[in-house]
Amino acid sequence: MKDKNVAAILALFMGGIGVHKFYLGQTGAGLIYLLFCWTFIPSILGFIEFIILALMDKQEFDRRFNGSYTLGPSPVVVNMLPPAGGYQAPHAYPPQGGYGHPVQHPGYPPQPYAQRPQPVPQGSGEDVVARLEKLNELRIAGLLTDEEFAKQKERILQSV
Repeated sequence: MKDKNVAAILALFMGGIGVHKFYLGQTGAGLIYLLFCWTFIPSILGFIEFIILALMDKQEFDRRFNGSYTLGPSPVVVNMLPPAGGYQAPHAYPPQGGYGHPVQHPGYPPQPYAQRPQPVPQGSGEDVVARLEKLNELRIAGLLTDEEFAKQKERILQSV
């Protein structure tokens, strides 16, 4: 594990040849410092980096050079399950082709009302199953407690 104080001292005394860069694992930058050490520009940069390293917070140094990324536990739970029944969002507007003309494809334009599938009557077996699946998804997502789930499930089953 790299030490902040060692890196700062190396930057102060041997920053002109890039020793602190090699110590911090930045070999590419260390080679550049070594190649241009005769111009004294790396010496100036080494002194500036000494000041930066000396004033840097220990946690920030560890985050940058020791790879310790400390993130707390995430309180957010995301349900990545797709909705039951293969839900597809309806199109608000017809798909447009060139010059604003609607694109002709199967299923568009929508079927007349008489040809649309009729909804399942309330209380049938398929409707109850779909409602119970939706209720279970809400429970899994954490939007319903187990007690609320049990009450709603009983209410749905009694309506049959």
